[in-house]
Amino acid sequence: MTSEKKQRFGRIFPPRVEKLVKQLEVLSNCSNKSSYEFDGDLLKRCWVEIAKQLQTTAKCFGVDMIVMVNGKNVREIDTTPKSKKKTRSKKSV
Repeated sequence: MTSEKKQRFGRIFPPRVEKLVKQLEVLSNCSNKSSYEFDGDLLKRCWVEIAKQLQTTAKCFGVDMIVMVNGKNVREIDTTPKSKKKTRSKKSV
């Protein structure tokens, strides 16, 4: 039975990794500066979230990954959007 599970893993895992790699390649198309303007904060938050998920998934397989952004472990980076202060408009009396 272990051999069946190993074969199933060998059949399923590599195509899923390949699909993930292709999706990342597609995502890289968004780096075309002639077509897109980047929001630095959004860009960083998204890449940190991707890195966090990579760490979590690798850990499920017994692989410890440490991903750093600007010298800081991604686990320590808050990815909640920075709130923009809303200004109240003055009503005319």
